[in-house]
Amino acid sequence: MTTNTASAYTVVKTLQEGNGTRLLRAIRNTDHHPVVLKVIDSKRSRPQDLERLKHELEIGRALNIPSVISPLAIETYEGLPVLILEDFGGESLDHLLGSPMDTGRFLLLALRIAEAVAEVHRRNVVHKDLKPQNIFVRATTDEVKLADFGIASRLPREHTSPRNPRHIEGSLPYMSPEQTGRTNRAIDSRSDLYSLGVTYYQMLTGRLPFDARDPLEWVHSHIARQPPAPSEVVPKIPEALSRIVMRLLAKTADERYQSARGLAHDLQRCLEQWREHGTLEPFPLGERDIAGLLRIPQRLYGREAELAYLRDAFDRMVTQGMPELVLVGGNSGVGKSALVRELHETVVRAGGYFLSGKFEQYASNVPYATMAQAFKALVLDLLAQDEERLRATKQALWEALGPNSKLILDVLPPLEHLLGKLSPVPELPPAEAERRFRGAFRRFLGVFATREHPLVLFLDDLQWADSSSLGLIENLLVEPGTHHLLLLGTWRDNEVSSSHPLTMALERIRKASAPVNGMLLEPLRLEHVARLVADTVHAVDPEHARPLATLVYEKTGGTPFFILQFLTTLYAERLLEFDEASGTWRWDIEQIRQKGYTDNVVDFLLGKLSALPPPVRDVLETAACIGSKGRISLLALVSGKSEEETRQDLFDAVREGLVLSSRDTYAFAHDRVQQAAYSLLSEGHRRELHLRIGRLLLAHTSLEELEERLFDVVTQLDLGAAMVTEPQERIRIAELNLRAARKAKASAAYRIAANYLARGMEMLDSDAWEHQYTLAYALFLERALCELLSGSFDEAKRLFPVLLTHARTRADKAAVCCIQIQTHLTRGALGESIETALEGLRLFGIEMVPHPSAGEVEQVYRSVWGHLGNRPIEAILTQPPMTDPDVRAAMNLLTSLRLPAFTSDLHLLSLTICHAMLLSLRYGNAPASPPNYA
Repeated sequence: MTTNTASAYTVVKTLQEGNGTRLLRAIRNTDHHPVVLKVIDSKRSRPQDLERLKHELEIGRALNIPSVISPLAIETYEGLPVLILEDFGGESLDHLLGSPMDTGRFLLLALRIAEAVAEVHRRNVVHKDLKPQNIFVRATTDEVKLADFGIASRLPREHTSPRNPRHIEGSLPYMSPEQTGRTNRAIDSRSDLYSLGVTYYQMLTGRLPFDARDPLEWVHSHIARQPPAPSEVVPKIPEALSRIVMRLLAKTADERYQSARGLAHDLQRCLEQWREHGTLEPFPLGERDIAGLLRIPQRLYGREAELAYLRDAFDRMVTQGMPELVLVGGNSGVGKSALVRELHETVVRAGGYFLSGKFEQYASNVPYATMAQAFKALVLDLLAQDEERLRATKQALWEALGPNSKLILDVLPPLEHLLGKLSPVPELPPAEAERRFRGAFRRFLGVFATREHPLVLFLDDLQWADSSSLGLIENLLVEPGTHHLLLLGTWRDNEVSSSHPLTMALERIRKASAPVNGMLLEPLRLEHVARLVADTVHAVDPEHARPLATLVYEKTGGTPFFILQFLTTLYAERLLEFDEASGTWRWDIEQIRQKGYTDNVVDFLLGKLSALPPPVRDVLETAACIGSKGRISLLALVSGKSEEETRQDLFDAVREGLVLSSRDTYAFAHDRVQQAAYSLLSEGHRRELHLRIGRLLLAHTSLEELEERLFDVVTQLDLGAAMVTEPQERIRIAELNLRAARKAKASAAYRIAANYLARGMEMLDSDAWEHQYTLAYALFLERALCELLSGSFDEAKRLFPVLLTHARTRADKAAVCCIQIQTHLTRGALGESIETALEGLRLFGIEMVPHPSAGEVEQVYRSVWGHLGNRPIEAILTQPPMTDPDVRAAMNLLTSLRLPAFTSDLHLLSLTICHAMLLSLRYGNAPASPPNYA
């Protein structure tokens, strides 16, 4: 970036202001050459604005075509970065708008705009921000040039995930549905054609197709609302033009024009008609609209009955208001997720919320991660509301959750922007804490799932769900108070046995009489594959494509994911290619057969990955270790490359249909691809990569951010922990596991917490009890409790002797006794419970018989009370509420105690006495009406 002073240019006119930049028409003083200065606005600039200027310069230089305003250099103007652009004397198109444009004038400009866009698309660039402000017209010649390629993409398909609508790249009034990140559709050149449709609509009618009050309403409009046709707004607009615009504004890309070249052909035909006759006669649209790129339609084939089944379930939930679970089973790649996501439009049109999350095979140790992923999109939408609705939502959340709001905030950190920082909730006994969290989550969900806004929660790959999430799903369906919720889950039924946690959870849900329905998806039949292939190659006569379709069916068995991969490979290897001369697709069946492609999808993918250039294969293997999706910045960091180099490495994988990518993120196109990439790594190399990822995450995460990213960091470190030999790093990993376990336990995710604790224990050296006593004791004690709470009684029992052998103080031993008592009680071992309680009392010099009298109990109790100075203490009790009057009376007595924490021998003594008292009253020879010990 060269440096210049403001005196190098004389500003003549301000052309535009907004979006953090200003466009200034200027004269370069050295040679009096006219230029346009694109200056970052010091008052409204953002960190990414400079990156966009650099990107615009890079893209513009790469394009180097007449239809794009040429960028010349990045310099400095008045102390701010400025992009120097050519000035061809044009004004932005928005200066010509405001009232309906004359048909002849529209046709000329629309054609030249379409030709300019076609020229850009031919060079594999998608603009992503086409709008009147970025289209420049020279009044004297009607020459058209495109500007502002700051967010343009050279990816053939770009994936974008949901984000706050205020922060979506592009301009909301002109944005395609897929660019909002809420349709599960990739962005390609047809996204630009939607933006052109909005621009043409505005040119013809003098208004935008939609009006909206805030970003969220703009997003909803593009996804769900249907605008009136231009001819309905301005009756004199020829019907042919109105139909062209409405075709461009189709919600799904497959129903739009497929190429700017095809659009330009129809506009040229209209212009010729208009010049010759002054009228436009209707004609079939899109006769020359065949893109030279392979685009497999994103619509469903052969799933009409299954989609109707899901729509019926949604209608039933809306009408009756009762929660329901619908399961979609089938083998990997059969199209389960695509089927469920097809319900999205139905839900949005009904005013509902469609939320989705995906369980990960290699990230099952992150409690409620999938729920958080699903509800994150909802929270981002909340934050895009206007101030009045934000206040109403905040009030509704406070009324529903009260002090328990922090429980939801811990799972959904973005909520902090709405609710602010909150204090931790009081600790409760584990069983009560679990009930509290699940109750809070039901109430949180109830704020949004209403008759006016029914909620559909799609959970993908339930076979990998963690136990805490399965428990929460069960709670939502079984417990009263959940309304207007439809849970949709996909699962690989061939990977789930009768003893699988999902199977057992479903059995419990069914026994509780909660509605559980579902279906099993089969592969596509030959006739469905034939339709898909015919549409892909734009066969006028479907029979012409029948031989190719038959071969595809034979090789793929009708599995949609395999079909996509197979066709993409044929295209990449030029066995399926577009003939520009004839405007048709061609292929050679015998040539394809001679290649000897395997009909096993796993082997096919492995072969496809192995054939990639080493840098591409390396980046995919690293990405597979990070997860099914992730940030390119992290991928670049782990790979030791720049972000631009990493994007370039991913480009081939995107072109092959293996990965979806945006400028900032990547995502594997399917689990099978991630699994295949992961399997290419040796066990040792996997561990090295995981450890490297974990170390880099830890090193580049601030102390403030660590709490939010703790599970990601610890999971990666644990997967590579076997490679760690340095003692201090092993201790650090053990400490992080303890921290992660306590966080998981606070959310009642006890099985996950126990797993973290087990990993932490593995990091301890043989002399840890001597040199790292506090850490070792905490790991073992917490694990014993979490094993108990997750039902692994034998594992908990195995830990007690180790704890009691190494515990250094009476307090530490008594804490172990308390967990032992709970374990024995849960297993129904009453005698062992009483004996353990008495052993705990002996630690403090108190001898009691198994069945003491009420007087003996009172005497010991008052003795301890006296040592505590008769101050109120809080008893920590783990027993559920009792119905027996005598036991209930004892519970009332015990709950009157107030003990803040295990801070002294006396506190633990009081707890142990509580256990002994409870056991003696419940199972001993206590009087019918215990005395009032309080």
